[in-house]
Amino acid sequence: MHALRSRLHSRAGFTLAEVAVTIVIVGVSLTLVLQALNGAKFASAHTRNLKLARDLGLLTLGEIEAGLYQEDLRDHFFGTYAEQDHEEFGFEIVLGDEVFEEMEEGEYEYSAFYSRFKDSDRYDDDDDEGEVEEDFEKVRIRVTYPKIGKYGNSLILEQWMPWDQVYGADEEDGTPDVEAGNG
Repeated sequence: MHALRSRLHSRAGFTLAEVAVTIVIVGVSLTLVLQALNGAKFASAHTRNLKLARDLGLLTLGEIEAGLYQEDLRDHFFGTYAEQDHEEFGFEIVLGDEVFEEMEEGEYEYSAFYSRFKDSDRYDDDDDEGEVEEDFEKVRIRVTYPKIGKYGNSLILEQWMPWDQVYGADEEDGTPDVEAGNG
Protein backbone atom coordinates (compact mmCIF):
# COMPACT_ATOMS: atom_id res chain seq x y z
CA MET A 1 0.00 0.00 0.00
CA HIS A 2 2.90 2.30 0.70
CA ALA A 3 4.26 1.75 -2.82
CA LEU A 4 0.89 2.65 -4.32
CA ARG A 5 0.73 5.84 -2.28
CA SER A 6 4.20 7.01 -3.34
CA ARG A 7 3.35 6.31 -6.96
CA LEU A 8 0.25 8.56 -6.73
CA HIS A 9 2.24 11.38 -5.16
CA SER A 10 4.86 11.35 -7.88
CA ARG A 11 2.22 11.60 -10.68
CA ALA A 12 0.15 14.33 -8.99
CA GLY A 13 1.99 17.36 -10.59
CA PHE A 14 2.69 18.56 -14.16
CA THR A 15 5.83 17.61 -15.96
CA LEU A 16 8.25 20.22 -17.23
CA ALA A 17 7.34 19.39 -20.85
CA GLU A 18 3.63 20.00 -20.20
CA VAL A 19 4.37 23.39 -18.63
CA ALA A 20 6.66 24.37 -21.52
CA VAL A 21 4.02 23.45 -24.13
CA THR A 22 1.39 25.46 -22.24
CA ILE A 23 3.69 28.50 -22.10
CA VAL A 24 4.38 28.24 -25.85
CA ILE A 25 0.64 28.03 -26.65
CA VAL A 26 -0.16 31.04 -24.45
CA GLY A 27 2.76 32.99 -25.94
CA VAL A 28 1.71 32.31 -29.55
CA SER A 29 -1.90 33.17 -28.72
CA LEU A 30 -0.86 36.42 -27.06
CA THR A 31 1.33 37.34 -30.05
CA LEU A 32 -1.54 36.74 -32.49
CA VAL A 33 -3.94 38.80 -30.38
CA LEU A 34 -1.46 41.70 -30.20
CA GLN A 35 -0.90 41.58 -33.97
CA ALA A 36 -4.65 41.63 -34.59
CA LEU A 37 -5.06 44.52 -32.16
CA ASN A 38 -2.27 46.47 -33.85
CA GLY A 39 -3.78 45.79 -37.29
CA ALA A 40 -7.18 46.95 -36.06
CA LYS A 41 -5.59 50.11 -34.69
CA PHE A 42 -3.98 50.87 -38.09
CA ALA A 43 -7.23 50.12 -39.93
CA SER A 44 -9.13 52.38 -37.56
CA ALA A 45 -6.67 55.25 -38.01
CA HIS A 46 -6.78 54.83 -41.79
CA THR A 47 -10.59 54.80 -41.77
CA ARG A 48 -10.60 57.97 -39.67
CA ASN A 49 -8.18 59.68 -42.08
CA LEU A 50 -10.18 58.51 -45.10
CA LYS A 51 -13.45 59.83 -43.65
CA LEU A 52 -11.82 63.12 -42.69
CA ALA A 53 -10.25 63.39 -46.17
CA ARG A 54 -13.67 62.83 -47.73
CA ASP A 55 -15.26 65.50 -45.54
CA LEU A 56 -12.47 68.00 -46.25
CA GLY A 57 -12.57 67.22 -49.97
CA LEU A 58 -16.33 67.77 -50.09
CA LEU A 59 -15.84 71.02 -48.18
CA THR A 60 -13.32 72.21 -50.77
CA LEU A 61 -15.58 71.15 -53.65
CA GLY A 62 -18.38 73.14 -52.02
CA GLU A 63 -16.09 76.17 -51.73
CA ILE A 64 -15.20 75.86 -55.42
CA GLU A 65 -18.86 75.59 -56.32
CA ALA A 66 -19.57 78.69 -54.23
CA GLY A 67 -16.94 80.58 -56.24
CA LEU A 68 -14.36 81.10 -53.50
CA TYR A 69 -11.46 79.90 -55.68
CA GLN A 70 -12.40 81.62 -58.96
CA GLU A 71 -9.37 83.92 -59.00
CA ASP A 72 -6.89 81.16 -58.07
CA LEU A 73 -8.05 78.28 -60.27
CA ARG A 74 -6.43 77.63 -63.62
CA ASP A 75 -5.37 74.04 -64.33
CA HIS A 76 -3.76 73.02 -61.02
CA PHE A 77 -4.19 74.37 -57.52
CA PHE A 78 -2.52 73.18 -54.32
CA GLY A 79 -3.38 73.87 -50.70
CA THR A 80 -3.53 72.56 -47.15
CA TYR A 81 -6.20 72.31 -44.51
CA ALA A 82 -4.24 74.21 -41.87
CA GLU A 83 -7.15 76.63 -41.43
CA GLN A 84 -9.36 73.70 -40.43
CA ASP A 85 -6.73 72.50 -37.89
CA HIS A 86 -5.58 69.58 -40.08
CA GLU A 87 -2.07 70.61 -41.11
CA GLU A 88 -1.17 67.08 -42.14
CA PHE A 89 -3.89 67.05 -44.82
CA GLY A 90 -3.30 68.69 -48.20
CA PHE A 91 -5.13 68.90 -51.49
CA GLU A 92 -4.53 69.25 -55.20
CA ILE A 93 -7.25 70.40 -57.58
CA VAL A 94 -7.23 69.74 -61.32
CA LEU A 95 -9.77 70.96 -63.83
CA GLY A 96 -11.03 69.36 -67.02
CA ASP A 97 -8.82 66.69 -68.55
CA GLU A 98 -5.72 67.71 -66.60
CA VAL A 99 -4.07 65.02 -64.49
CA PHE A 100 -2.55 65.02 -61.04
CA GLU A 101 1.20 65.59 -60.73
CA GLU A 102 2.43 62.01 -60.35
CA MET A 103 0.14 60.85 -63.13
CA GLU A 104 2.17 63.02 -65.48
CA GLU A 105 5.40 61.40 -64.24
CA GLY A 106 4.23 57.95 -65.33
CA GLU A 107 3.33 56.60 -61.90
CA TYR A 108 -0.34 56.38 -62.81
CA GLU A 109 -1.18 52.79 -63.61
CA TYR A 110 -3.44 53.66 -66.54
CA SER A 111 -0.82 55.77 -68.34
CA ALA A 112 -1.42 53.98 -71.66
CA PHE A 113 -5.03 55.10 -71.51
CA TYR A 114 -3.98 58.63 -70.60
CA SER A 115 -1.45 58.83 -73.43
CA ARG A 116 -4.22 58.43 -76.00
CA PHE A 117 -5.78 61.64 -74.72
CA LYS A 118 -2.45 63.44 -74.83
CA ASP A 119 -2.04 62.70 -78.52
CA SER A 120 -3.39 65.94 -79.97
CA ASP A 121 -3.22 64.72 -83.59
CA ARG A 122 -5.72 62.00 -82.89
CA TYR A 123 -8.40 64.42 -81.70
CA ASP A 124 -7.80 67.36 -84.05
CA ASP A 125 -10.86 68.19 -86.10
CA ASP A 126 -10.37 70.40 -89.15
CA ASP A 127 -14.06 71.31 -89.33
CA ASP A 128 -14.13 72.80 -85.83
CA GLU A 129 -12.05 75.98 -86.02
CA GLY A 130 -13.37 77.74 -82.88
CA GLU A 131 -13.37 76.65 -79.28
CA VAL A 132 -16.38 74.79 -78.03
CA GLU A 133 -18.00 76.50 -75.08
CA GLU A 134 -18.80 74.02 -72.38
CA ASP A 135 -21.55 74.46 -69.84
CA PHE A 136 -19.89 72.26 -67.21
CA GLU A 137 -16.34 71.65 -66.03
CA LYS A 138 -14.96 68.50 -64.42
CA VAL A 139 -13.34 69.31 -61.08
CA ARG A 140 -11.20 66.67 -59.40
CA ILE A 141 -9.59 66.97 -56.01
CA ARG A 142 -7.01 64.69 -54.45
CA VAL A 143 -6.77 64.92 -50.67
CA THR A 144 -3.55 63.52 -49.21
CA TYR A 145 -3.03 62.52 -45.61
CA PRO A 146 -0.33 60.73 -43.57
CA LYS A 147 0.43 57.17 -44.68
CA ILE A 148 -0.37 54.56 -42.07
CA GLY A 149 1.07 51.09 -42.48
CA LYS A 150 0.24 49.38 -45.75
CA TYR A 151 -2.77 51.59 -46.48
CA GLY A 152 -2.92 54.32 -49.12
CA ASN A 153 -2.72 57.99 -48.29
CA SER A 154 -4.91 59.77 -50.81
CA LEU A 155 -8.53 60.12 -51.85
CA ILE A 156 -9.73 61.43 -55.21
CA LEU A 157 -13.16 63.02 -55.59
CA GLU A 158 -14.68 64.21 -58.86
CA GLN A 159 -17.63 66.48 -59.50
CA TRP A 160 -19.07 68.25 -62.53
CA MET A 161 -19.85 71.92 -61.86
CA PRO A 162 -21.32 74.72 -63.94
CA TRP A 163 -18.59 76.60 -65.81
CA ASP A 164 -19.55 79.98 -64.33
CA GLN A 165 -19.27 78.69 -60.76
CA VAL A 166 -15.76 77.42 -61.36
CA TYR A 167 -14.30 80.29 -63.40
CA GLY A 168 -16.82 83.09 -62.87
CA ALA A 169 -18.91 84.80 -65.52
CA ASP A 170 -17.04 85.94 -68.64
CA GLU A 171 -16.55 89.69 -68.80
CA GLU A 172 -17.14 89.68 -72.55
CA ASP A 173 -20.30 87.60 -72.16
CA GLY A 174 -23.29 89.52 -73.50
CA THR A 175 -25.86 87.89 -71.23
CA PRO A 176 -26.57 90.94 -69.00
CA ASP A 177 -27.10 93.16 -72.07
CA VAL A 178 -29.59 90.71 -73.59
CA GLU A 179 -31.60 90.57 -70.36
CA ALA A 180 -31.61 94.38 -70.12
CA GLY A 181 -32.89 94.65 -73.70
CA ASN A 182 -35.79 92.27 -73.04
CA GLY A 183 -37.00 94.13 -69.94
